[in-house]
Amino acid sequence: MRPIGFSTGALAKSDFKAGLNLHTEEHLAIELSALRESEIANLVSEIASLSLGQFQHVSVHAPSQRVELSESELFEQLESLAPFVDGIVVHPDLIIEVDNWKVLGERAYIENMDNRKPIGRTVDELQPFFDALPAARFCLDLGHAWQIDPTMRLATELLHAFHSRLAELHISEVDADSRHRPISSKAANDFRAVAELIPENIPAIIESEVQHDELQTELRIVQFALGDVDSIEAS
Repeated sequence: MRPIGFSTGALAKSDFKAGLNLHTEEHLAIELSALRESEIANLVSEIASLSLGQFQHVSVHAPSQRVELSESELFEQLESLAPFVDGIVVHPDLIIEVDNWKVLGERAYIENMDNRKPIGRTVDELQPFFDALPAARFCLDLGHAWQIDPTMRLATELLHAFHSRLAELHISEVDADSRHRPISSKAANDFRAVAELIPENIPAIIESEVQHDELQTELRIVQFALGDVDSIEAS
């Protein structure tokens, strides 16, 4: 069974402990969100005490931008998290000093971007980062790819190009304003068109911003969208 769970940021914004507490035994993956630079220090200080043993896959999402920290300062904090997680998801535009990020090896998960970012959206834009970081893995954000190209041609190209590096999926419906919405039936069916290209052992992190009583419904929709079940009802 594919490990699936939520990003703590989708469930509880900056409160990763609250997001962690909302996960159940059915959730076999988790992403600890530190999307804002101000959140990273708290995660560093707390991660050793978190109960993460129930999960088959644990990742951290690095801050999406730097404001006060230098690249080296941010990397130092991320490096301290690496022993506790399977991977650290990073936006490619944060990678400037490549030698820093090489230290993470396979724990560096480079994510494809949505239309807010000028780089990292397509195969051609991502390839230089993977060339510079030959051990790095790929985090495919299906919602980002779908936002740019709802035909899923872009997602197909990304999966073919970086299939051997694929380590994690992000899934949600990303609207024109780049907000992570619950997955509609249209988006679910669009995602399902590329499901056969995604091995069933690749963990999926749900980034949809849903209410607490909607978690199980969103989980079922994701399982359908990834081809893990034939219908939402059957799951």
